[in-house]
Amino acid sequence: MATKNIDFRNGDEEHMAADLTPVEKMKAPEQIAEMLLKYILGGAVSPGDKLPPERTLATQLNVTRATLREALKKLEQLKLIVIHQGKGIIVEDFHKASIDLIFSLLVINDKIDLKILENILEARELFGTDVARCAARRADKKDIEQMTILMEKLVQTDDPAKLQQMDFEFFRQLATASKNMVYILLMNTIKTIHDQHLNLFLPLSTNLDTSLQQEILQAIIDRDEEKAAEKAQTFLKAGMELLKFLKSV
Repeated sequence: MATKNIDFRNGDEEHMAADLTPVEKMKAPEQIAEMLLKYILGGAVSPGDKLPPERTLATQLNVTRATLREALKKLEQLKLIVIHQGKGIIVEDFHKASIDLIFSLLVINDKIDLKILENILEARELFGTDVARCAARRADKKDIEQMTILMEKLVQTDDPAKLQQMDFEFFRQLATASKNMVYILLMNTIKTIHDQHLNLFLPLSTNLDTSLQQEILQAIIDRDEEKAAEKAQTFLKAGMELLKFLKSV
């Protein structure tokens, strides 16, 4: 999809429409929303720019106006655009968007944004440390039983993909044990990103030290909050090592 810069505030909406490629068949609103989202995040437009009128967009994309409206609603929910009666469709600053946008920011034009990946890994390290601390304080018997079962599987696995999946599942269970709904939802979001881009994380599996997870679990069993946090931080720093590897290839 073309991403040339156009000043739409000077009445150039029709030129923008010419840049959008029509779809070959009728597409679902989700597909149209994804197409427009990538167009916006790819830098073709800036905050404050106007998108073409609905009729023009629908014709250019070869979709019905009803389908287009549903797609635009999804972008509005993400706070990427705002639709003003009489003023048109205005592009918003994506820095005001919700966490749901992170999935689209990570992969733009089929390329991984390493800066966004760094942000994700940095956030995981920071709040993941406190997740372990809270889990040591609040984990109940069922939480500990589930983590123990997973740990037994983890130490017996040598398949890189399964190691990575179970590693993230371990931290997801830590979040559950923390009893903090915000941490639980954040960890679920990061795990979804991990599962969708598993190949990115596989380099970590060659040096995955399960002894650290075992120490985290033992600290939780012992109700040692500071040790659980310390060991979690040590383990999560490995994510930054992954980033160094990706930047070097």
